[in-house]
Amino acid sequence: MPSDPAHAAVDPARRGLLIVAEGLDGSGKSTTLDGLARWLERRGRKVRTVAWEPSELVRRAAADPRSRTALTPRVAALMAAADAQRQVGAKVARRLAHCDVVLADRYAWTAIAREVARGLELDWSIELHRTLPAPDLILFHRGEAGSAVERALSTRPPSVRSAAVGAAYGAFVERLLAAFEALVDRGRDGSGTPWPTRVVALDARADPAANATIARAAIRSIVEPAGPAGAG
Repeated sequence: MPSDPAHAAVDPARRGLLIVAEGLDGSGKSTTLDGLARWLERRGRKVRTVAWEPSELVRRAAADPRSRTALTPRVAALMAAADAQRQVGAKVARRLAHCDVVLADRYAWTAIAREVARGLELDWSIELHRTLPAPDLILFHRGEAGSAVERALSTRPPSVRSAAVGAAYGAFVERLLAAFEALVDRGRDGSGTPWPTRVVALDARADPAANATIARAAIRSIVEPAGPAGAG
């Protein structure tokens, strides 16, 4: 569906599009989006890339001893959602209004999955982000928790705490992956994620070229509607 009802009056092949890549760290999101950007630009589209960054509001609150004790997971989620609406949502809406293609390296799913992994309710977290511009397509890069943990720990210096850190982080990533899969299931049954957006799952272990082909086909199905029955 269009990211905004106003797009309905625009040529489907030229209207603004929001394509989102979601998944664990190192699952191939950036590779997919880089390839899509080049492909779309060759087709004459103006492409903008946005990244879902950690909330600056939450970072400052966590660094301040006076506010740190009040920074529960729920309070942090509320602050981060407000920050994302201002920093990401407004930027995406402007680019869509100009009929650009916006490629988002992470989006609301990342925030929702992290909130759920920290113990918050899935439905509550979904509602928190429903006012963001709705994606036209979510490309979920299905990876393995073990690979994500190994990749993250490889950047840490060896220490006596590495085993404990690895176990704690591994448990968090498992909860994160479960939350992502719950969002995929909701997209499959049409209950919203938090929008009624098409979700395409890509295998992070697959050949990136194969994933690129799947992603391009999904985008074509949005901008190049099927013709009348019997058309070649």
